[in-house]
Order: sequence, then C-alpha cells, then structure tokens
Amino acid sequence: AAVLRADDALRRALADAAEGGRGWDRALQTLSQPPFTKVAFKRTLNAYSDNIYYVDRDRANAYLGGGAAPTNTQTIAYLHRNDCLTNIEALVSELEFLIGERDGQRDATDTADLKQFSAAAAAALGKYLSLVPPPEMAAARALIAGKSS
Repeated sequence: AAVLRADDALRRALADAAEGGRGWDRALQTLSQPPFTKVAFKRTLNAYSDNIYYVDRDRANAYLGGGAAPTNTQTIAYLHRNDCLTNIEALVSELEFLIGERDGQRDATDTADLKQFSAAAAAALGKYLSLVPPPEMAAARALIAGKSS
C-alpha cells in the first residue's frame, strides 16, 4: 500500500509541477521529503521486493539484510526503481532551478526538462508497478480505499 500511496503522491506532485508558478513550490516540497528522498524511496519500494543478500561485502545491498539471489523480475524492478529515483532527483534539481529563475525575476518558461523528467519518473514507477501480480495490486488498492482484503 505504501508504494501506491507514493505513486499517488508522485502523480499529484507532477500535476503541481505541470501547473507552474506556485505549483512548482508544492511539487518541490512534496518531492524533497519522504517517501521521495533517496533512502526512504528505496526502503519503500524494497519493502515489496525480494530480500536480496550477497555474502561478500563488496556486493551487499546496504538497504537489505539476509535473503536470496535476485530473480529476473526483481532485477527489472530494481532498474525501474532506480530510473524513477534518478528522474525524481533530476526533477527536484530542475524545480529548484526554475523557482530560482522565477524568484530572481528571470524568464523561467523553458520547462522542457521539467516535462521530460516528470514523464520519465511517472513511466518508471508505472513500469515498476506493472510487475506487481494483479491479485496483489487489487488487494493493495482495496486497502488504500479502506476496504477489507
């Protein structure tokens, strides 16, 4: 359910970002705090992942302890998670830049990068969520909606 709440919050933040003006401020505020900070985002999505663990410290995942080798699906999920996080971080930087331009009375109308990072973050999280088995997704959506599963 936490991943779906993060997805909803991301979609609201992206809508705010697309709005421009003070929407940028709201989007930046949302994306600058958990669950969108790096460690919080990874923990949120890792809670729905295989518990991967490598014995040798050079390959150990700092966010997980104990577990099994990753499946192909799990590897793809991590790639989507990391792609989403990378684009959220780029979006935060772009929002900070645009807000600085706006507040400095400079032209802050070039939003091509903002749109690109927003679309890429949404697409990556969508791909991540598409890997969730449909019965589990339905149960999570029911939980969020306040229904018993």
